[in-house]
Amino acid sequence: MKKFSSRFYIHIGTWKTGSSTIQYNLHKLKKKLKKEGIFYLSKKDKMVIDDRIIRDFDKIEDQYVTQSRQKLKGIFDEARDKEYKYIASAEEFSGDPFRGFKNCRAVAKNVFEITKDLNLDIKIIVYLRRQDDFIESMYTQSIHLGGVKTFQEFISDFDESHFNWYSLLCAYSDVFGKENIIVRRYHKAFLPHRNSLMHDFGEVVNSSLIANFSETVSKNRGLSRDALELTRITNKHLHDEERYQLRKLFQEINSKNPFEKYSFFDNSERKDFLSNYKDSNSRVAKEFFGLQDDSLFPSPDNSETPPPYPGFTPEAMTVTLSRALLAVNYRAQKENKKTAKRYRQSILKYRIYDNISEALSKYPSLKEKLKRLLGKKNN
Repeated sequence: MKKFSSRFYIHIGTWKTGSSTIQYNLHKLKKKLKKEGIFYLSKKDKMVIDDRIIRDFDKIEDQYVTQSRQKLKGIFDEARDKEYKYIASAEEFSGDPFRGFKNCRAVAKNVFEITKDLNLDIKIIVYLRRQDDFIESMYTQSIHLGGVKTFQEFISDFDESHFNWYSLLCAYSDVFGKENIIVRRYHKAFLPHRNSLMHDFGEVVNSSLIANFSETVSKNRGLSRDALELTRITNKHLHDEERYQLRKLFQEINSKNPFEKYSFFDNSERKDFLSNYKDSNSRVAKEFFGLQDDSLFPSPDNSETPPPYPGFTPEAMTVTLSRALLAVNYRAQKENKKTAKRYRQSILKYRIYDNISEALSKYPSLKEKLKRLLGKKNN
């Protein structure tokens, strides 16, 4: 096997930090990135056999490690004539968010076992989000996945040991080395513009193509607060396909902006919740960013906090359902127009063929002339 000294960036997320947006746009740029000397491992080239299940691991899974390692080695062998830098991305590498990432150490060890002794210069990229923003976003994700809990019911399952970013970073630094952990902050103060996330990622992996990218497509659009509440209420009454179709419909008519916030916390509750992470975030700020003021994220700006959600009122339900009905009706009209157009085209083709057939039957000499003409062309 050829010895690789190529840089290998492994982006581990975390969840709800724009990972899907990064992955979508990197895959979109895959061919251009190769010309720049960067191989993005996506689709059939992913570094593991299944990146969806690794988030659940609580120990070394030998079979998974062996098969993924063989796959990764095969990718490197196929690209042996090129000196690429490599990028892999999967938020599942950070662990299970619905367990507060408390299994991140086991996941990190599996990633390490898959990549060790392949002579790779590995750098781990992780984006962190302030915990109050993070858990609010995770709550909306739980609703998208069929959850029915209220926000207070949801957060009661967690404490300060969950979503502890210092523990997550230590889990990876213990196996890959602290000097190989690249930590970034997913917050509008550091990513103020539409393309900021891609630009920041491009700087990390030293890609001028990504660092200057200006066509960011955001994935996983969130729902408006009313649409989210209606989804939560209906989840227990719908099966998976119905929930999926409803989510698609609401994303079309009731989506929100990437940094738009919900008022799941009031100001006092938000402050109390963040106090649980003051010490661990301070350690991240000092040890991974070298900050002296121990402030990892900007404090919540209470003046920008939207007013508390008034609840899902009959008026809100009426508006949300009316928009949904109008969207369904628009889709139906659009499809009917397409069907009518296809029908008209079919009728026109039939009439043309019928007229030609009638003409040929009425004028046999014309038919013979056409045969001779076509015969000459074939020759």
